[in-house]
Amino acid sequence: MKVPASLLLRLISLVLVAIGLSLLIFSSVYLLSSEEISEKYRVVMLVFGVFLLLIGIVGPVRVIYEGAKIPAEIERTILIQAVTIPLSGAAFLFAGMMNFQIYGVWACFFVGLLVLLSALLGFYPLSKNLPDTFYIGEMLSIIKSAGITGDKKDSMADRALMRWTRGREGVSVGAKAPDGTVITMKDEEVALSSFFGKNPLVLNFGSYSCPHHRKRIGEILTLMKKWRHKNVEFLTVYIAEAHTEDGWKLDNQYINDAEYTSEDDFHFSYAKNKNERKRMAEWLIVKKDFDMPLVLDSMEDGLLNAYNSWPIRLYIIHESKVIYCGDQGPFGYEPVSVDMALKQLLEK
Repeated sequence: MKVPASLLLRLISLVLVAIGLSLLIFSSVYLLSSEEISEKYRVVMLVFGVFLLLIGIVGPVRVIYEGAKIPAEIERTILIQAVTIPLSGAAFLFAGMMNFQIYGVWACFFVGLLVLLSALLGFYPLSKNLPDTFYIGEMLSIIKSAGITGDKKDSMADRALMRWTRGREGVSVGAKAPDGTVITMKDEEVALSSFFGKNPLVLNFGSYSCPHHRKRIGEILTLMKKWRHKNVEFLTVYIAEAHTEDGWKLDNQYINDAEYTSEDDFHFSYAKNKNERKRMAEWLIVKKDFDMPLVLDSMEDGLLNAYNSWPIRLYIIHESKVIYCGDQGPFGYEPVSVDMALKQLLEK
């Protein structure tokens, strides 16, 4: 059964909100009534304190300090848990070891707030970054391939992100749009700036092997059809592959795609020359009915580096300046944000 990862994350958020509110109500009742919390809860609080402290340190805290480099949105969610879980454990431990009747109620109140933060600042925002067609199995495949629970040197994700990215930031809004050489599907080398003009230009950086790019192709093509009548131009720059056999490999990442036939037909490697990159771009165009104008990045990956655009990223260029820089992909790739930026620009 295909269960969207966003649905699971929202369910986790809902459960955490229920727990957080229960703790707040429980503690508020005792605080308002001036009753002392029963001594029988001391052992329970001590056990939960030790458990949460250990889980927090062994899990999210270790991942943040020693784990592999991972997509920003997942890292942000783990960072929230690295703060809230150990603090919850420490609060319960402190209350259980000190004056329990006084501190026990306040510990429950404090932990209730932390649980709400865990849900509302951690799991729920991550769920909103995921398309409904991104399933639990795919999420687990990314986590497994990232090796976030193991050593950095064993992580395919860490090696790929270190190779292809320069931190998280893109080109600053207001900065001059970087120029560079692109290759047309007719094998002509032209400057990217030749596509700049008086009309806004949406730059879509991506590749076929990025599952988030494939899953959001419908959104970006719909966006193109919506804004073309207002003279907004769209251009895809086909960059280095996101997930390859010789790089950051994801198991079974194509099985939910309509064009999937067998695993043997979907083994892709990094392009070694422009013809190989062109073949992958043609595969994208044919398999996904991708009718957006498309050019290839140079084999020196000039625009990938200039725009820090791997694995996928969206920009809007107007009058040779960057007026919108999307967050780093995969989960920061949001066509709806481009739509909002175009409305602000053209419908003032």
